[in-house]
Amino acid sequence: MTLVSMPVASMSFASVSRWLVGVACLAVCAVAAAQSVPSGRPFEGTVVLMTGQAEVDVPNDEALAHFHIEVQDADLGRAQAQVNQRMGEAIANLKRSDPKSELQSSGYSSYPVYGRDTARKIVGWRVRQSVTLRTSELSALPRVVAAAQQQVALGGIDFRLSRAAREKVEAELIQRAMANLNGRVAAAAQVLAVPAARIRTEELNFGVHQVERPPMMAMARAQMSAEAMPEPRFEAGRTTEQMTVSARVRFLSP
Repeated sequence: MTLVSMPVASMSFASVSRWLVGVACLAVCAVAAAQSVPSGRPFEGTVVLMTGQAEVDVPNDEALAHFHIEVQDADLGRAQAQVNQRMGEAIANLKRSDPKSELQSSGYSSYPVYGRDTARKIVGWRVRQSVTLRTSELSALPRVVAAAQQQVALGGIDFRLSRAAREKVEAELIQRAMANLNGRVAAAAQVLAVPAARIRTEELNFGVHQVERPPMMAMARAQMSAEAMPEPRFEAGRTTEQMTVSARVRFLSP
């Protein structure tokens, strides 16, 4: 690069400043241009986008039981008092039935009930509250549900994997998906006649998908109604977790 000499002593301060800025811009542009010139090495070989897959099917080990209570009364205060009392009894009953469970109350609401006449006069109030029980004691779940329904109604049950089970499944899925991917990469390298030392994995992306299963609560309700059992029967079912790993693999020439 050719350096430009200027009679700085005869220049004003503003002129010197503009000259220095111009020189600095030329230097930055020169460096950027030098860095933008491709060396050719990163583009050697053949790039192939490949995927590996894995699937694990495991039994569900956790349940969410959703209970609720709804009371209607002409007086809002009486309706609220009934809900508060019955929900308090239900929560205490759930804690006694399943001490290891976790409870979470929600959905406390009240709304007016209108008459059938055109005046739309308020004739009463409905008050509702919900509570959800999370438990891993699946063998005791029928007994817990039967006891809870003395105070509250059962809205539904969801079976799923606990957090510890999901983490264990995901670790196994990663191992299986990577093994599947490595097998496919090795097969491609053999076809391309590229030794293992000349294979470069430049990018990896993981995706987990859960296969949807039909809810078990509908079957449980049918059994309760048809057989009139004091305790319902449940099938926790299984969950199928799938993982796909995608990779950008570069096969360098031997």
